[in-house]
Amino acid sequence: METPEGKNSHKSQKLAIISACFGSLSSIMIRESAIIILFAGMLGASSMLAMTTTALSSIMACLFSLPAAYIAAKVGYKRLILKATYLGALVIFLLALSPYLNSWGKYGMMFCLISFGCLMTLYSSAWFPFLDEFLPKKERSNFFGMLRFSWQTCCVIFFLICGLIMGKNPELWVLQAIIIFTAIALFGRAYFVIKIKVNEADRKKPKNFRVGLEMVLANKPLVGFSVYLAFLYLVAQGTVPLTYIYLKNHLHTPDNIVVIVSSLALAGTIIGFLCSGKIINRLGVKKMLLAVHIAFALINFMLFIFSGAGTTSLVIITVLLVCYGFFLSTSSVAVTSEMMALANPDNKALAMAFCVTMYSAGVGGARLLSSLIIGSGILASEWSIGAMNFTMFHTMYLGYGIGILFVCMLLVIVPAVFPKGEYHYVSQ
Repeated sequence: METPEGKNSHKSQKLAIISACFGSLSSIMIRESAIIILFAGMLGASSMLAMTTTALSSIMACLFSLPAAYIAAKVGYKRLILKATYLGALVIFLLALSPYLNSWGKYGMMFCLISFGCLMTLYSSAWFPFLDEFLPKKERSNFFGMLRFSWQTCCVIFFLICGLIMGKNPELWVLQAIIIFTAIALFGRAYFVIKIKVNEADRKKPKNFRVGLEMVLANKPLVGFSVYLAFLYLVAQGTVPLTYIYLKNHLHTPDNIVVIVSSLALAGTIIGFLCSGKIINRLGVKKMLLAVHIAFALINFMLFIFSGAGTTSLVIITVLLVCYGFFLSTSSVAVTSEMMALANPDNKALAMAFCVTMYSAGVGGARLLSSLIIGSGILASEWSIGAMNFTMFHTMYLGYGIGILFVCMLLVIVPAVFPKGEYHYVSQ
């Protein structure tokens, strides 16, 4: 018979999943979909600046996750989640209005994206510790798999509908309407978070920030794992947004097709999140991470070889992005479970924030580096090997694939792969 605590836990988990479904639309629109890339182009942004827009959220998370975690522990997790969500909705509304600034529109857009990134850093710094208030350790992988499966499904359906109705060359007001809808959806996130009942009265007061940070740095397995995350995602997270730029600006793919391709890529992540709990429980984190490395490298090499003009190439690119999304999602669940296992309960918020900081450094660094490479012109725009013609985008795919193989050497510092010594580790 299920205990009252168990019933409350399952109810809270359901509410958390529903809240994430509403709140994810704006974040995914900015980070993963082609909507903001197209919106930036309409405001006169270059390919470099359009690519940079996908990196801003991660850059803000890298810079502010640690102080945000300390603020979350001081203010209260639920309270900070709600404040960040309300302010985030306001910023997204302002983002939709940025074209009215005329020639300053793209700068207004960048300001809104940076502000939203800061607010979502505050949100995420409170979110994981907040989940830990009602999430049993043995249910972590299954919960995170279902959580991400659910909100990714909502995102795929939403952006697929957007792609189908917006047409090949949408008017600016269509993109503005989409952006405003995602802002309204944030109030849905707040509504369902309010309904989650947690008791934070017994939560330990945060330690002095310096002392807490020293405790994090003394947790060598956590630090090693975080360093590994930064380097892995530095070479793995630029592939998807780079491909959207390639489709839009080099192959001149219609806007609605680019949005549909991005929606199908998100569908790959849905399948991954749906299967991730069972896969990780069966294979373990070690084998899962090894499989992820091989898949990331192989897909980048295939994009280098097979991506080109024509319908057949577009289909191949889409299939490869779907597969890439699948492995991004399974790796995400494995990483989150490992992060929570390595975090010291006495310093939970800062420990998790350190992992998020390093992860975000990799994600943001990958996309910022890609934008700088595109804008600098240091790579040959076109080159060939025999009868095969390549572009700078293919050069970058090749570089990503080689980089991922080199990062395999860092698996030696991942506790799940090569456990060493005694340390705090709460596995599931």
